[in-house]
Amino acid sequence: MRIDLVNLLGSGSSPSPGLLAEWRVGAILEAVAVRDARSGQLWLDIGGQRHPARLASGDASGPQSGERLQVRVLRNSPVLALETMSTPSESPSEESAVIADALRKFVPRQQNPALLLANLAWIAQRKSGVETLPRPVVQAAAHLWHALPEAEALGDANALEAALQKSGVFLEANLATHRGPLDPRFASDLKTLLLTLHRALQAQGAKPSSTHSDAAGHVPVPSSRGPLTTLPAAPATLAVLEEPSQQLNELSRQTDGALARLATVQISNSAPDPAVQSMLIDLPVRHEDRAAMLRLKIERDGSRRRDGDGTESWTVEAAVDLGPIGGLHAKVTLVGKRIGVQLRADSPAIVAALSQRTPELEAMLAESGLDVDRVVCLHGMPAGEAGARPARLLDVRA
Repeated sequence: MRIDLVNLLGSGSSPSPGLLAEWRVGAILEAVAVRDARSGQLWLDIGGQRHPARLASGDASGPQSGERLQVRVLRNSPVLALETMSTPSESPSEESAVIADALRKFVPRQQNPALLLANLAWIAQRKSGVETLPRPVVQAAAHLWHALPEAEALGDANALEAALQKSGVFLEANLATHRGPLDPRFASDLKTLLLTLHRALQAQGAKPSSTHSDAAGHVPVPSSRGPLTTLPAAPATLAVLEEPSQQLNELSRQTDGALARLATVQISNSAPDPAVQSMLIDLPVRHEDRAAMLRLKIERDGSRRRDGDGTESWTVEAAVDLGPIGGLHAKVTLVGKRIGVQLRADSPAIVAALSQRTPELEAMLAESGLDVDRVVCLHGMPAGEAGARPARLLDVRA
């Protein structure tokens, strides 16, 4: 059932800025349905505030007055569209409450890390204006930039494994299981380097809350369900700021947003589906004087083995924004030794180029001992699967 909130800002009960910030696409909220006794008008009480609502699809009768609902944000423009998920029957566990509290903290602050990457590239190239930045900040930014894995090297399995290990997603887990003196590899972990840059900015008095950008820096909450979307490239915003204090505040805001994004990804990985183990990784990669966010989703489905089939199903997805020519998406499915590959691109020229190399890819897979199901090249990014199960990421209690 889909419910739209109508006249949200003009209803006389404007939601708090904090609550609006949490109404991101994919966010999970709890609401209480309220019905007017005379007219039957439906209202949703969310976060202690009541908003007029209308049924957009589904059960014609709608929820009853006093019924508690779990809803997921489908879109927030031009109207706030919500999809009912289930009626909560049990109190959340202590673990799920901790996860929800952490997401409430990090989701509103997360930003597209591509914003920071563009400015790291600008600093690394010593563009005009960099000389006004404090030396410790420039050094921390340079260390982070040069630690980014190079895109060309990721074709090697060992290089890819090393890059994933140092992506920041596994830092706390590796520290928790490590014994003895600290391994030097922790110092080159991307999250460690982000925290180092964050501390260098703080030491210079940078204030992330002192600046604001209308650029498309906010991104949907990461979820293992649904399509793997790209994180779009962004321009170097430091280039248009003249005052060193403005540059420091802008860099601090983007660093804080990138750290919040990384924390959100880690939290979304902490509550896997019992039937399907899934892992999300946002990996910044460097190509010459530019950088982009390579998004990866690795999923293992062991249900076939439990059902007596004896095989496991693995799915690996990758998505990256190629700048002006749009996004590129790849999905590889492996069941036993049977493999299927789906390649997608926004650009028809990229689709044509991929299609020309399809026979070569099929031959390589066959030489590796795999049974090739199909290799297909399609135009356009993947749409959401109709049967995809929504992820429980964020609760805002009524």
